[in-house]
Amino acid sequence: MAGKHSQKGSNAPLIILIIVAVVVVAAVVAGVFFLMNGGIPGFGNQEQSPTQVITTPTTAISASPSTDNQSATTSQNTEAATTAPAETGVSRVETQIDVQVPTDEGVPVSYFNATYIPSLTAKDVHTGEEVSLREAFGSNYANSTLTFNSDGTFRDTLTAGEADSGAYVVQGEKIHATYTNDKNMKIEVTEWDNGTPVSFQVIYGDCIVYFGKN
Repeated sequence: MAGKHSQKGSNAPLIILIIVAVVVVAAVVAGVFFLMNGGIPGFGNQEQSPTQVITTPTTAISASPSTDNQSATTSQNTEAATTAPAETGVSRVETQIDVQVPTDEGVPVSYFNATYIPSLTAKDVHTGEEVSLREAFGSNYANSTLTFNSDGTFRDTLTAGEADSGAYVVQGEKIHATYTNDKNMKIEVTEWDNGTPVSFQVIYGDCIVYFGKN
């Protein structure tokens, strides 16, 4: 009888070993699975603050193309407007003329409207010799005119590059004219027609230039 109880009790350690082995294997499997999934959340991992990315917007600046029809506003006080030769197609607007014209006291003042062209030859004031306008004025002589307007202004294109406009008055048979640089025109009328000069001469420096009605 004693031998049977001893024989039955010998299976208990084997069962315990099997259970322990199962538990160990389960623990190993669980450990591997645990490690593969990152371990305990938050454990061993330092919390990192999110990186703030700052983007600076760029602004594209495009220059508008220039146009041929840009308008320019110019403030002008005008008393007289003369038109350039028709072939140029450009209108010339004279600015206000503010000069003091010397006058003879007590003599009535009048004006006229006419354009004159210079003779192709001039005369030397000192020698009396004839000189060509080209010699005296260079290329400025070409197509030059002297125009008197009924509003008391004049324009002299023979003096290109200098003061070329001014004011004038007619008193009797004299014309008093002054350029915008306050220089008086030395003019002598040689023929009149009802208050309008037909021909006259003007002294430009050392030259006497003769003008006739256009």
